[in-house]
Amino acid sequence: MSYPFRDAYHRLRKSLTSKVGQLWPTVAFETATTPVTENEYSPYDVEWPKPLPAQAVEFLHSWSKLSDREAVYRVTGPCTLDPKMGIIFKQGRVVWGSSDRSQTEKNPSFLKHLQKPALCLPKAISLHHFHGDNYFHFFLYVLSKLHSAEHLGICPSAPVIVSEKTGATSFFKEAEALGLFGGRQVVRQKRKEVLRIEELYLVQSPFCRRPFFDWLCEKLELDLEPANKRRLLVLRGENAANGRALRNRGAVIDLAKKHGFEVVDPGELTLKKQAKLFSEAEVVLGQHGAGLTNLVFRRAKPTTLIELFSPTMGSPHYFMIAREKNFRYRSLMTRNPQGRDFTASTEVDLSELQHVLLQL
Repeated sequence: MSYPFRDAYHRLRKSLTSKVGQLWPTVAFETATTPVTENEYSPYDVEWPKPLPAQAVEFLHSWSKLSDREAVYRVTGPCTLDPKMGIIFKQGRVVWGSSDRSQTEKNPSFLKHLQKPALCLPKAISLHHFHGDNYFHFFLYVLSKLHSAEHLGICPSAPVIVSEKTGATSFFKEAEALGLFGGRQVVRQKRKEVLRIEELYLVQSPFCRRPFFDWLCEKLELDLEPANKRRLLVLRGENAANGRALRNRGAVIDLAKKHGFEVVDPGELTLKKQAKLFSEAEVVLGQHGAGLTNLVFRRAKPTTLIELFSPTMGSPHYFMIAREKNFRYRSLMTRNPQGRDFTASTEVDLSELQHVLLQL
């Protein structure tokens, strides 16, 4: 199918699916589920660092007005589970708000929930997350749910369900091999299959909280006080899919090496090697991106994160991790973006970076 026809087809399909969604019979989330436990956390109201991209400031501003929650809900009676976002259906009726992205739910496979399910399970816990194939999202939105289920004592023998695309990633397979899922069976829900579960549990985990980080480090048996004290320069691969290249990358590497840094591209390392390397890092200097997720593996202090932001995009998530772990944090804004906002290449102000490194 040519691109113009393909794009027109997908627009039409999405429009029709949206209209179906508006007309499809529904069941309220409160009717379809029973709370097992609900814990509220105070809003994330802190003074944030400067400079930050406008996107990060907007996120922190919104987050400061919202309470966070750790909760488990049991679906009352049998249900079917949609493969795309983990939305549930009760007797063919959609339960909006049942995924962990309740504000952006759309386009489940409505008709498939009227057909025979691909698999039936007596009991399970859903760890569905739409972006679970992203390294950061896997830890903060998938594994964090497993932590909540475990420390709340939810069905220790019940299997967990993840999407096929999450379960296909190398880091998921490595996490499974390293024992992060314990003895639980992991069910990978295929892209076009609907599952029926007699007793399903939905988990909401609090975002970016210290107990999850500690649980993760304990699972991986990482040292509290490692013998090595590394300085890591974390750079994106030169051919990274999302771009965001540093045009003076070579000069940044040369300057960092003069201050005792070793260059790391986490995308080239196994999960086990990333965990050990970052557990030994007393200073991390790096571009904003999923590679900084590895900060969760550092337990010792003092530790410093210096984050390089593009002025055109960026979230505050690694600042939030550093703050939750009581690490020092500095942010620097790169210069002269070229290209689209999300993928623009930039340059590091070397004199500014030198000033910060001299203060370590």
